Amino acid sequence: MADPFNPPQGRGDPNSSGSQAQASHETTPLLADRSTVLASKQTSSTGLVSTLKSIARKYWFILGLGVAIILAAQFPDVGRKGGYIRAEWSIKWGAVILIFLISGLSLKTQTLAETVLRVRLHMLIQIISLAIIPFFVFGLVLLLFKIQLPINSLLLVGVVISASTPTTVSSNVVMTENACGNGASALMNAALGNVLGIFISPLLVSVFQGPLLRATPGGDKDQDGSKPIDFAQVLTQLGLTVLVPLIVGQIIQWIFPTQVARIKARCYLSEVSSVALLTMVWSVFSDTIYAGSFSSIHSTDMLIIVILNAVLYILFSVLCFVLARLPLPAGVRTPWWIERFRYSREDTVAVMYCGATKTVAMGVPLINVIYQDGNPGMIGVLSTPLLMYHIEQLILGNIEVEILKNWVIKGKIADETLVTAARDEEERDA
Repeated sequence: MADPFNPPQGRGDPNSSGSQAQASHETTPLLADRSTVLASKQTSSTGLVSTLKSIARKYWFILGLGVAIILAAQFPDVGRKGGYIRAEWSIKWGAVILIFLISGLSLKTQTLAETVLRVRLHMLIQIISLAIIPFFVFGLVLLLFKIQLPINSLLLVGVVISASTPTTVSSNVVMTENACGNGASALMNAALGNVLGIFISPLLVSVFQGPLLRATPGGDKDQDGSKPIDFAQVLTQLGLTVLVPLIVGQIIQWIFPTQVARIKARCYLSEVSSVALLTMVWSVFSDTIYAGSFSSIHSTDMLIIVILNAVLYILFSVLCFVLARLPLPAGVRTPWWIERFRYSREDTVAVMYCGATKTVAMGVPLINVIYQDGNPGMIGVLSTPLLMYHIEQLILGNIEVEILKNWVIKGKIADETLVTAARDEEERDA
């Protein structure tokens, strides 16, 4: 039975429907505001996660270097020479062979054949990479020894070894293509540089080692680094671990190009190669940490190396630009002979990325082979400048991409404008 003093809503009270509508009308904006705030928070958090994922995908190798160093610090017995996994065989032979086998599979034979006859361009890049830069850095380090810069001497020797290595294997090609440069020329010089580096880089280190040891402050001399380099042994090991896998991979790629391309995409061979490189870094730092060699390196030493690497990379990039483009002040008429020797903007981008970059994939095995009979911890100290240079060249190189890309596009637009103007003038004359 209905209660006469509390009639049902909407029946006993004539104003009940109006009150309900008013309450509903007042509640709706509050719910809408709350939903908007929640949606805004969800969107911002989703955007943050997306940004972090994008950064992680782009710089995952740099993050991997950090993980490799942390693992080496926590578990040095695993990756060191003579450790649980026998890294002197499993990594310093196995990982290196895998890296250069994949490099051979990744080099497109047809692309290499198309650009192989551009001898002058290839000579310029290789002379910059394997002659001008190594000797410039060698002279600079001798000067730093002369003024007795307060830094660990092995790190400065490592800077010279870093400068003596050839161009990197893949990142220079990727950055060249992203900047609208000549990717085929970059690919050709990545392959050519790493083959030449097998013979030239050990020779450079052998030539530089004596003067560097004589210039090193007396207290910092390392007896393991004073032994003469066994050039035949170095060439033999680099030939077996670098050159042979590179040639085998190239032969397989030439015979089965379609199958190799499918396997490369399906099995993420580029990423596998990078992971193998990270295992090399892990092993090198495991040796160094186990031997306690980092105890002599201070934070100021690392700061000096970081600044020195950044300055050198920027300087080398400018040098490559000047030698490739032969720029003249604005308003000065360009002589015909400069026009003849001046490279296109696309080629200039390839020269900049192939000339200024240095390879960890070749550099770390080189240091391992040259100093394999010495103190294992010394190898990690010598490798540190190269690893730091690699990180910095990735960061600075990606910053350059947008600058160079806009420069190349601007040049194309200017060329198209000139062609259109010339065509219009011909039509008017006709």
